Amino acid sequence: MRTRFLSVIVAFLLVSVAVSSCLNSDNNLEYTTDATISSFSLDTIYGVDYKFEIDQLNNLIYNPDSLPVSADTIIDSIMVDQLGAVWGVTSADTTFSTETYHNLLPAMNATGDNGVKLTVYGGDALNTRTYTLQIRVHRQDPDSLTWVHMDTVGAIFSTAVNQGEQKAVALNGEVWLYTSPTEMYRTSGAPGAYGWTRNDVSGLPAAADISSLIVFGDRLYMLAEGDVYVSDATGTAWQRSEGLSGNVQALVASMPANNVSGLEATLSAIRLNGNGTQEFCTTTDGETWTAGDDVPDGFPQDHFYYTNYTTGGGAAQVMITGMPLSHTEKTIPWFSNDGKSWAALETEREGMWCPALSNPCLIHYDEQFYAFGGEMDTIYTSESGIGWQGVERKFLLPPDFAGKQAYTVAIDATPEGAATAADKRNFIWVIFGGNGTPNEVWRGRLNKLGFERE
Repeated sequence: MRTRFLSVIVAFLLVSVAVSSCLNSDNNLEYTTDATISSFSLDTIYGVDYKFEIDQLNNLIYNPDSLPVSADTIIDSIMVDQLGAVWGVTSADTTFSTETYHNLLPAMNATGDNGVKLTVYGGDALNTRTYTLQIRVHRQDPDSLTWVHMDTVGAIFSTAVNQGEQKAVALNGEVWLYTSPTEMYRTSGAPGAYGWTRNDVSGLPAAADISSLIVFGDRLYMLAEGDVYVSDATGTAWQRSEGLSGNVQALVASMPANNVSGLEATLSAIRLNGNGTQEFCTTTDGETWTAGDDVPDGFPQDHFYYTNYTTGGGAAQVMITGMPLSHTEKTIPWFSNDGKSWAALETEREGMWCPALSNPCLIHYDEQFYAFGGEMDTIYTSESGIGWQGVERKFLLPPDFAGKQAYTVAIDATPEGAATAADKRNFIWVIFGGNGTPNEVWRGRLNKLGFERE
């Protein structure tokens, strides 16, 4: 049986006793008018204590970090572990006790004025204050990778089947896709702003290698028969770089400036030196190369994907993958601190390496390294880039990807300082097409990276 109005009844009884006592006393007793909830917590959810905050100005009690997806099966019958109030609390005319279980489902993801109402009574049994309890629960599994086929959101950039290479990059809040030396497309990377526009490209020779496209600073760079071409800020007008051109064989990676290591923003490449051997070279000004170490045996030669990250001490490093050499059974990443020298992240432990993947893509995402490619049916993950294993749940590729081997990948990171879900990116763009394959656009994101508060 529920005890209705218990706190109110007790308050009146105490006031009655106090009044009776005053008949034989010269002291007048004053009872508190405080009707405030000072603390609130639930019993643990899957063994975790979730913090609740109390907005006293708006009389709102809420959890800033959302509960897990399946928590609704728990909060339909859960105990309130702590309810800090000087006097009694009722909900729906029933005494609210921390010693009994409550159904708090009406509070789940409530907005506005909706939620479970908690009325607090002051000690004088006259003053009251009503709070609204709202319990935020994830609607999506935060650790799952969700993919959207963007062709269902907006029109494809082109229905024409391109016989050449295609390459996408993320720059200035947009995704830029080059399909030929004379044509590129762009779309905003912002949620809700998807839509491609076509742009003519000038200044690139017909022999330009679209797959070599790379971002350095606010410009794009591309190779054409040993020469380096640089774009303007719009990416549409290109010209040959006199200082960088000549015997350049690959554009490997771009590194941002880093205060800890003192590294300037750097572009790393491979060129033939005067002896006819391959060497790494770097530029920080986009005008001249500085020679680095000789290129070691086994280093990839084309189709590079690179990802930047920082060490535990905050120093910059970059890791790359490229098309594996024909005789190897592994996809071996390489890393560098400065772009001038590179070391292989190889292991001989059976079953611990990433298998050889044609056109392997490498990303550093949510503090993990991921690689995929080849038949596009498995994502491989690693904490350090040495030992790899296939992901079996949650962080997966869509079944639609399987067997589609002509693609380009771009990572559109969340802008620094973004707070609301509408401003967040962290999108993995996978664009199929080129080499005689029809065009498709997909966008993926780890759910928790798009939440309002992580």
